[in-house]
Amino acid sequence: MEQRRHSQNELGAPQAPHGAILRTVALVVILSAFWVLLSGRVGLQYVIFLATSVGVVLWLNPERPFRGLDPSRGGGLVGLLRSILPLVRYLVWLVWNILLANLEVARLILHPRMPINPSLVTFETRLRDPMARVVVANTITLTPGTVTIDLEDQAYLVHALVPESAGAIHSGALQNVVGAMFGEPRDPAPEFRTIESIEEFQP
Repeated sequence: MEQRRHSQNELGAPQAPHGAILRTVALVVILSAFWVLLSGRVGLQYVIFLATSVGVVLWLNPERPFRGLDPSRGGGLVGLLRSILPLVRYLVWLVWNILLANLEVARLILHPRMPINPSLVTFETRLRDPMARVVVANTITLTPGTVTIDLEDQAYLVHALVPESAGAIHSGALQNVVGAMFGEPRDPAPEFRTIESIEEFQP
């Protein structure tokens, strides 16, 4: 009997209901805190927006941040905390990099010579999960100074205010902090290519 239960866990059988409840509660708390942190406002209409946004995320896929995680992390509250660590790490990384990027963009704008050098760069990632690749694209756009123009399979087209704005992408730091949430192996630093026009983007 024990061997059968063990085999079921390895095959990814549904976990106990209380585990699902804990994961759902943790996701609600994390998403709510992050939403409030980004919005910076509190009021009835914002609470309605918050509840709607979180509800849509839970309805679409409540297991997404905890999917494919190593079962050796254990169950219960301790296992849950270990499971959500990559998500918390990503959120902290994101807020910190948004802050740094804001300061850098402000420096460029206030500089007497305004040393802006807009460029189009392309790169590819080895992330296999489509949602992970979308999160990378959205994170690039959330960070001041860079905007994801296109995403085709594993190839990205990004507009950067200055080449240095894409430093986190160039080093692979962004891809790795996102990939950790989806159980992906570490992604080596990608090869960047600068192009002159969008028409040159060929995934």
